[in-house]
Amino acid sequence: MNNDTFSLIFLVIVLLAVIIIFIRVSLRIRRRGGSLTMPMFAATYEMYDKEKRGAIEQIVEQKVKKLEDDETDEPN
Repeated sequence: MNNDTFSLIFLVIVLLAVIIIFIRVSLRIRRRGGSLTMPMFAATYEMYDKEKRGAIEQIVEQKVKKLEDDETDEPN
């Protein structure tokens, strides 16, 4: 094999490894509730009226309970 072929094969292997690692990390983040919902609501909280603030607080509380339940279900 010449040097160009070896370089191309090596590049493809490295690229596949990076893609696989990215997919695994993104799936792990999704399972643990890593969405931007809570930070977005916190950043825009002052712009909402009283009813919408109540709805936001309920959503955040539900997410916190879900995260706590997920943490207690996982073995150490």
